[in-house]
Amino acid sequence: MQEIAPNIFIEQNSLGMVTGIIRLAKSTTLVDYPFRQDEVKSWRAATSRMVSGDARYLIMLDTHYDRLLSAKASNCTMIAHANTVLPARLKIINVKGQDEALVQTESFDPTGNVARLLPPEITFEDSFTMHLDEFDIKMKYRPGANYAAIWVELEAQKIIFVGDSVMVDQPPFLGFANPDIWVDEMELLAGKDYRGYQIVSTREGIVNQDQVKKWGEVIHFIRDKFASWTKQDLPLEEWFAHIPDIMMHFNPLMRADERYYNRLRWGIRTWYDNMMSSKSEVTND
Repeated sequence: MQEIAPNIFIEQNSLGMVTGIIRLAKSTTLVDYPFRQDEVKSWRAATSRMVSGDARYLIMLDTHYDRLLSAKASNCTMIAHANTVLPARLKIINVKGQDEALVQTESFDPTGNVARLLPPEITFEDSFTMHLDEFDIKMKYRPGANYAAIWVELEAQKIIFVGDSVMVDQPPFLGFANPDIWVDEMELLAGKDYRGYQIVSTREGIVNQDQVKKWGEVIHFIRDKFASWTKQDLPLEEWFAHIPDIMMHFNPLMRADERYYNRLRWGIRTWYDNMMSSKSEVTND
């Protein structure tokens, strides 16, 4: 566990996610869940000197499978964006039986129905702030990387948790993304408003604004490709054929790893299916 500011910690859990722990006087607020159900006792024993009391609140940064899987251990009051509970999405979140390999987590844990985790106790549409002890914990809707994604900002401490909105050298999760919005969010995060901030990525830990800018260029490339392929009305198989073009933005180890290739394949397929479904609805109207 790494303390990045007084009473604020980050830790990588067994699913590979970097989570946040905000220590309060009598309890703890979590940004994503730092352990799985079978690790609760050992985690509490290992962190008893650093974490005050049981966790009271759990802030969910989006609906990616590993995030929901880790939250199965939680008895906290869960806070998430309102889109987390959209009925139309529950069928998508239930990943059991998918004919594409589930590679969102790069974990080999068995998959199952995580839709039963919903709904959270507290939801919001645009923004929400909690005032806890000396912390003002601000949550803002940022749907670039995921239709229910939020960022958690502690302005006084100059820390922001951005979930899967930023990665450094691995493919993005595209299935529930909005590349147009995502590009704008990266410009915002790389700008003056967040100068001097510690930016916490769920997949990378602390990243800097130069890395955010480079990541924005990757998303910009993907956005333009998606727009071009959509305009050309290319079939799904031709979208898959262009996966190596996207993989060229990452190091050779990533390109050789089938899990990362499948992450893009799964994401492109899901994004394509959602796009085609939306076009069909517009045509029927």
